[in-house]
Amino acid sequence: MKIKSTLFAIISIMSLYANASQNADDYKNYIEKMYQSSDLIKIKELELEAEGLNGEQVELYFLPKVTAESKLRTDTTKGSIVENKLELNSLLFDSSITDRFKEKNNKINAAKYALVKEKEVLRQSIIENLIGIEYYKKLFATANDLEVNANLLYKQIESRYSAGVAKESDVEQAKLLIQKIETESHSITKEIDLLKSNIELSTGESFPERGVMLPEKVFQAIDTFKPDENGLHHNLDYEILKEQMLAAKNNIAQQNSLFKVSALTEQRYKDNAKNDNDSYFGIQVNVNLFDYNKKNAAETSFKNYQILKTKMDFKYKELQNTMKSLILISNSNEKELKGLENQSITTKSIIRNQKKEYSISQASYYEMLNTKFDSFSLDKKITEIKINDAINKIAMMQLTGNILSL
Repeated sequence: MKIKSTLFAIISIMSLYANASQNADDYKNYIEKMYQSSDLIKIKELELEAEGLNGEQVELYFLPKVTAESKLRTDTTKGSIVENKLELNSLLFDSSITDRFKEKNNKINAAKYALVKEKEVLRQSIIENLIGIEYYKKLFATANDLEVNANLLYKQIESRYSAGVAKESDVEQAKLLIQKIETESHSITKEIDLLKSNIELSTGESFPERGVMLPEKVFQAIDTFKPDENGLHHNLDYEILKEQMLAAKNNIAQQNSLFKVSALTEQRYKDNAKNDNDSYFGIQVNVNLFDYNKKNAAETSFKNYQILKTKMDFKYKELQNTMKSLILISNSNEKELKGLENQSITTKSIIRNQKKEYSISQASYYEMLNTKFDSFSLDKKITEIKINDAINKIAMMQLTGNILSL
């Protein structure tokens, strides 16, 4: 009765995973949905909008500034007099206007890259965990298959023990095998739940009950990825620093601008009557001969530029060293995986031979299942290596700005 219940539970779990895979959410739609619900992405979008509004101030530099002033004063001879003044000032040209436009573009670009970076972080987290889920689901199916066979063995040995043919130790060994497999199955289930929890943590949303199906082309893109050091220039952190550095560079000249030309007019009124004598329209030219504060501000901006340039150069060196480390890990994973796969081939060959030997009573069923468990243990190690290798290659793709292509 216990065996039937266990078998029914195993079949139910396997059916549940199969149905979940068939009805899983579409990967692209899920990613887009997570983008839309992410508060961190919304923050970056707002920052980009704010930078765009700041940019409009630069683009519309020529728009006039209009101010109005009204005074009420008392004259001993004329009594109360109302004086009104209307001023208009419009910048026509500034020697640093080109630098302003460049800085504006750099700041907008930096905000764009920051937004893309936030999407990259979210996408990378989702993909890494989905890959783990897919691999562990396959391993779970293998464990379930082994558990079914182990339970059948237990039933068989228990019957033989009741008939006085098998020993009590045979029953205990079969029970131990089932317990080992159940422990592994439980461990895999916990690992899958943990990976789902990781996705929920990064997205802030519940993981779909039906799951998310990761397309085969994503696996292929990761598996076949070949790192290119030239691609490090496309790293988003590097791109952000680069735009910030250029913005600082283009800010230097603005702090100590040589000259600017403005159009200005002032219209004065007394008791609603225009005072032509005090009203005027003209062109104003300001030439900066010397201003210590402006000179000091320019030097400060230059220091900021140097800081960001140094940070950018250091970031590139850091990316290079990280890439070298990831390549070494990838090569090590490849060798270890090859060794484990060779062991797996040998173990499966032993199982086939044991099946033949079992048919002529030269090998026990228990011995064969134990070898199958050894094969499963190898499959588990292979799965873990494949997951680690995939995450390692995803890290390489992140270094070269390729995550969003997945």
